[in-house]
Amino acid sequence: MIETQDRAYWLFQAHPKKVELVEALRANALHSFWVKAHKDKIHAGDKVILWQTGKQSGVYALGTVRSEPLETRLSDEESKYWKDDDLAVRVLLKVDYNLWNRPIEAQALEGVAVFDGFNAGLSGSNYAATAEQFTFLEGMLQESNALEEPQPEYLLRTWLNPPHNLILYGPPGTGKTYQTVNHALSIIENRSLEELAMEDRSALRKRFNQYMGQGQIAFLTFHQSFAYEDFIEGIKPVIHEGKVTYEVQDGIFKIMSDDARRCLLETLVNAHALPTQELKFGQLFSAFLQYVKGEDFTFFTTPKKRRVFLHRVLKFGNLSVRMEKSFSTITIYKDRLRKLYQTYPHPEMIQSIEDIQSLVGSEPPGVYLAIFMALKNFEADLMQQLELLANIDPSGEDTSAFEFPLITEAMLARCRKYVVIIDEINRANLSAVFGELITLLESDKREGGPEALSTLLPYSNTYFSIPPNLYLIGTMNTADRSAESWDMALRRRFTFKELDADPGLIPELLHPPMVAGIDLMRLLQTINSRLSRLLDRDYKIGHAFFLNIHSLAELKSAFSLAIIPLLREFFFDDLGKLGLVLGPQFVRIERQQEEDFAEFDYPYLSEFIHQPQYELQPIEDLKELDFIRIYDKNYQG
Repeated sequence: MIETQDRAYWLFQAHPKKVELVEALRANALHSFWVKAHKDKIHAGDKVILWQTGKQSGVYALGTVRSEPLETRLSDEESKYWKDDDLAVRVLLKVDYNLWNRPIEAQALEGVAVFDGFNAGLSGSNYAATAEQFTFLEGMLQESNALEEPQPEYLLRTWLNPPHNLILYGPPGTGKTYQTVNHALSIIENRSLEELAMEDRSALRKRFNQYMGQGQIAFLTFHQSFAYEDFIEGIKPVIHEGKVTYEVQDGIFKIMSDDARRCLLETLVNAHALPTQELKFGQLFSAFLQYVKGEDFTFFTTPKKRRVFLHRVLKFGNLSVRMEKSFSTITIYKDRLRKLYQTYPHPEMIQSIEDIQSLVGSEPPGVYLAIFMALKNFEADLMQQLELLANIDPSGEDTSAFEFPLITEAMLARCRKYVVIIDEINRANLSAVFGELITLLESDKREGGPEALSTLLPYSNTYFSIPPNLYLIGTMNTADRSAESWDMALRRRFTFKELDADPGLIPELLHPPMVAGIDLMRLLQTINSRLSRLLDRDYKIGHAFFLNIHSLAELKSAFSLAIIPLLREFFFDDLGKLGLVLGPQFVRIERQQEEDFAEFDYPYLSEFIHQPQYELQPIEDLKELDFIRIYDKNYQG
């Protein structure tokens, strides 16, 4: 037991460029902090003020030191929020007051006597603080009731709020499959694509493979034979003791959905109090506000059957309401509702409206009673839900009977994410593969959503819905004509992100950007410009074909094995158009002569005589200047 008089108080500072403090606190993933000073003075039981420096400076948490300073590395959960994961001296922390979304800003402490000499904002990570400073901050929180205020919706940056169904589309060779790794890690680790792009590719691949091994990522490729039975569920032959039987087996998407659902349910169970525990008013009221702001709530009802409409939720959880047929609003104070809740644990204890009047003063008692009764009814429903949660084993096989409540962003942020990557998604008949699940893909139709839906599966006769922590990433080649089979019902359920050919990446990623005097960037720009004029903008050659070329031999190999076959497919083997793109050094013209044909009186012979024949030149015979002349017609060498 740590004696109070032996306890020390510390200021721990986090710089935004070194640690994402707000994100770590939001995810409840701050369990340690580095110690660069006072290593021999910081001990278990000490109290800590966690301060973020920079433009948004202030107190973001109060906590307790749980260990002596130790040389250690960050846990996997924490490492994603720190820029430096090297071996360092750290202490374990317990966050007692998490203020990630309501910090005590630096301006609020200006002019406060106990903070004279407070070291916040100085360079460094660890400074001594005082018991008076810590106690003052605790008092501020208790006075403002910050811990029990309903948490506002956290405004996520767009890259931290990925779409549930994403299609990466573009010409061949633009890195669509390559980018699925980054997008999957961005979803699972809640990190920006820009941040991930700065990491070494081998490190990204290593983590990607680890998540695949843990079952959080599944990778598959669609093809013409891929069916509903492979993706959702179907009847498959199984051999038992030499005999063939048939069983209903889950497909990869249903397997991933079930895993994601179990994880979500486990998070939900762990996040709620057990039903034997008494709910704190702050917890109850926070959940109640989420309910009254939702679409399921319509109005409160007074004892005289008059309707009371919610106008809006005010600061500190107070409510602005209005009576029916009235445009004036009434403020209902949270503290007075708390008094009602504490005074009358059971609504039947209220004998008359005067009992309410004695607690709320001059405010309209009928309105307070209407909201109080709605709160108690909500509490009864919530306790019933908690009892159901307490009896559920999230790791069990069958959790389909449980109906999720409305899942908030904060709840979703705590849960592991699952990603299904579908390469060449447009190669299969999507209407047949997804079947009735097409409707369930929409974000608001998923479990815990405001318009959540489920469907009865045809083989297993079980109800199925898609959890909100499961994401789909598909890739689609725009040069593939099978993309045209998508109808609007499919298209509107996916978010499309174009990955276009980017010749400018060649000088950035390829060193040197010129091979045997050939400017690969200008080469690609010219080819794509001509393709766009002959076909349309969907037909291009991607930059990926040129990023591993370091010699003329490798360039010839890329043209022979990849680029020219692709161009022939674009033009349906019309070598004349291929010649318009690459030039006469790649395609030779042969004129027909009359003596090439048998002696026969055919009135249209002249058409064949004047019709040229095209022949592709051997790639291995080409020189450097032949490639340069693609983008510089007058080059002489």
